[in-house]
Amino acid sequence: MKESLYRYLIKCSVAELPPEKQLFYNFVQDVEYAYEVQAETPEQYYDLLVKHHPYVEAANHFNMPVRTARNLMIEIEQKIRNAANNRMQQVFCVDYTKQVSAIEHSNKQYFFIGM
Repeated sequence: MKESLYRYLIKCSVAELPPEKQLFYNFVQDVEYAYEVQAETPEQYYDLLVKHHPYVEAANHFNMPVRTARNLMIEIEQKIRNAANNRMQQVFCVDYTKQVSAIEHSNKQYFFIGM
């Protein structure tokens, strides 16, 4: 559950970025995902990364030097990670399975997740 919650917090953090940084981040993520889909083996994926690195693709697409694209992506990823980690520390979980099971008979578990 923690992994899926962390992915959700990452998405929330991306959504809070300025639009231009969201666009840049999503472009790089989309390139990486396209390579994952295209490659049939880890070696093919690595070859795609070497031949057409996502930072180089982003630099060409956004008309900026590769170093600037790389530094921008590192900066964005750090902000996203820091925001998600801060939120993760504030998360709490309450198990309501017993209370709900007293009303509704099922084999499901019920949790409240708050921040």
